[in-house]
Amino acid sequence: MERLKVLLITLVTASGALALSLLLLLLASTPEISPIDVIILTLTQGPPNHIPFFFPLASLLFLSLTMASVVGVIYFLILPEIKMYQMNNSAKAAEIAAEMVMKTLKPEEQKVILLLKAHGGRYLQKYISKEAELSKLKTHRVIARLSERGLVRVMKRGNTNEVILVEWLTQKATRNKH
Repeated sequence: MERLKVLLITLVTASGALALSLLLLLLASTPEISPIDVIILTLTQGPPNHIPFFFPLASLLFLSLTMASVVGVIYFLILPEIKMYQMNNSAKAAEIAAEMVMKTLKPEEQKVILLLKAHGGRYLQKYISKEAELSKLKTHRVIARLSERGLVRVMKRGNTNEVILVEWLTQKATRNKH
């Protein structure tokens, strides 16, 4: 949002400077008339006839500057803000989904998921069994249920398994660490 303020201030300053340069051009071309009369005559009757080339050129320059600034504001400032907003909303949706899934799990399943989150989303099954204080058979059954539900993946590592938590469940734990 701060970048947007800076760009808008720059746009207003550039527009003011261009308007001032147009006024100075008009004043220089008609020195016999007071500055206020020059502004009133230009606004009501258009530019004086003896400067037909400069005034349209300056107007075209002003219009081009304004259009480029608007496109710049949209492209460089507003679009990244929109993308950031969408990313934040999708991350919040993933957090809500993870919380809802956690509420549907049995206590030992929750214990295994929390252990996996505590260890970065990957842990060996034999250590899960020890830390969760579950028998090897109970740990195997809990992990099998979690695997069937698509919450973990199991990879064979020697004579044990490495249990890997799905990415969308680990996002909350990763974001809270920073």
